[in-house]
Amino acid sequence: MTVGKREPVVTGVDGSEAALRAVRWAAGEAVRSERPLRLVHASAPPSHDYPNLEVTAAEIREAMWATGARRLEIAAAVARTSEPTLEIEAEARTGDPRVLLVEESWRAAVVVLGSRGLTGGGRLLLGSSGLALAVHGHCPVIVVRGGRTRSGPVLVGVDDWGGSAAAVRFAFQEASTLGVPVTVLKTWSGADPDGTVTAHEYFLRPLEKQIDRVAAEFPAVVSECLVVRGRPGRVLMEYGERAGLIVAGTRGHSGFGGLMLGSVGLEQPGFAPCPVAVVRPGVVPAFGIRREEPLSVKGDRT
Repeated sequence: MTVGKREPVVTGVDGSEAALRAVRWAAGEAVRSERPLRLVHASAPPSHDYPNLEVTAAEIREAMWATGARRLEIAAAVARTSEPTLEIEAEARTGDPRVLLVEESWRAAVVVLGSRGLTGGGRLLLGSSGLALAVHGHCPVIVVRGGRTRSGPVLVGVDDWGGSAAAVRFAFQEASTLGVPVTVLKTWSGADPDGTVTAHEYFLRPLEKQIDRVAAEFPAVVSECLVVRGRPGRVLMEYGERAGLIVAGTRGHSGFGGLMLGSVGLEQPGFAPCPVAVVRPGVVPAFGIRREEPLSVKGDRT
């Protein structure tokens, strides 16, 4: 795959309106970060003939390739409409979309997906492909939810720091390119801590120290730390109404991480229809950094 020296912004194309919304977001992401946009269409054609239908597997494969080519052309036109100067490459590939997108993530700065496509999975916050990338991907994944985008701060949910550090860094990077502030949100529940300090001070002071180290790398980004008592889902829903992008790690299944990994909790009415980004612990967003590439990613027709 030749995309120049900078890792591309990759987005999956499946012909759905949700995917085209993701293409528009990905196009903006690519322009803001001065990266190419890579459009990928994946299909898994049959390997045997259908005598009763008088059609061969080869004919079905050709039809699916033609469909993929049309969908990629439409997606490229949508991207160029919003970002005329964008460098775009498009490729139709054969295989399970979830597996292929995980492979693509080795060379991507970020993967952008629609929240609902032709393959279903709408009951999951991330969808099946987004869930696979959240668990196995090698770069951040952004799932574009809802029918509109809006300005607003980047909201990043923090559980334990080990599981959230990469998400926080990505949140600051996104805020820097979007020109918006960052709101760092941590929730707590249960009894008050022992001692003379309040629960707010007990949680807030260590969080601010951790955030200050990241914020120092992004002096133009205004940030604030909030510690709120309550359930992560309810608190995230409340503060997410004002966000332009929500970011979280995947670790911590009882907190924000658990909400990202397939929970239906954020599908309730009133939840902010804004993009959601998931960043695995230890994933380094590839802004100027080239990762090791153990997998071969090829687009040859088979």
